Amino acid sequence: MIVQTVTFIVKKEGKELFENKIKQDTTSMLEREACLSSECWYAETKEHCEFTLVSKWQSKQDFQGWLKRPEHLQHHREAHKNKESRPQLVLEKKQKTYFILYTMIFFQPFFQCASV
Repeated sequence: MIVQTVTFIVKKEGKELFENKIKQDTTSMLEREACLSSECWYAETKEHCEFTLVSKWQSKQDFQGWLKRPEHLQHHREAHKNKESRPQLVLEKKQKTYFILYTMIFFQPFFQCASV
């Protein structure tokens, strides 16, 4: 299993646009059987907004399959057309893949530690 994160640091004026994008992405991920969970974390400063999309997948190949779906590729092609004429809302993008070594599952009144 893997956990995939992607963080977008966005200008404040891009907040609503990115909220919609992230909502669509989390919904799209959860339509895939191999996606075990998907959520968005949000933080805000005076200067910018930060969206971190966190998803858990059965394998890295499953996540890459989601990335390579035709509608996602088409969206990126369209976003890069006329790039110079659009305002740049994304200040920074960071992506990481984590491999799960251990999982803690809490059941009242005890917890279990499972190896993955």
